[in-house]
Amino acid sequence: MSDTSTREQRRVVSLDELLTRVNELRERIEILDTTLNTYLSHYRELQLAVETIKNLSEKSVEGYVILDRLSSLMIPANISENWYNNILVNLGLGYYVKLNKDKAVEILTKRIQELEKTINSVQAQRRTLTEEYAGLQRVLSQVIESQQARQQSG
Repeated sequence: MSDTSTREQRRVVSLDELLTRVNELRERIEILDTTLNTYLSHYRELQLAVETIKNLSEKSVEGYVILDRLSSLMIPANISENWYNNILVNLGLGYYVKLNKDKAVEILTKRIQELEKTINSVQAQRRTLTEEYAGLQRVLSQVIESQQARQQSG
């Protein structure tokens, strides 16, 4: 067995390379945070849609419909008797399909499951980058402390 395989290999990098990598990692973590927040928002919206449709009475109902995500404005609405057989589900690219309640819940549940996988993947990527970032931050701190100690003794 070679000596290098049993020991940790060392690589010398300049302070500029180290700082460049730290900045790159910080930017990538910020991008992943934005991406993760977007996916989590979609995830919560889908969960809300599924729970709402599951709990909505199958009888004719009069009520109000919220027009925006902040609940700033509501208008009166009548939900017809046979609504549960006339649900439109967004397929993407401006296409919708008319389905019954059970099929709509099934499609949305599959989307939620796919989003969960994507969210888990992004979170794993973020953890990996964050661990590297923290390690490099520790190295930078040691370099700074070493430089300060040299300046004080010199």
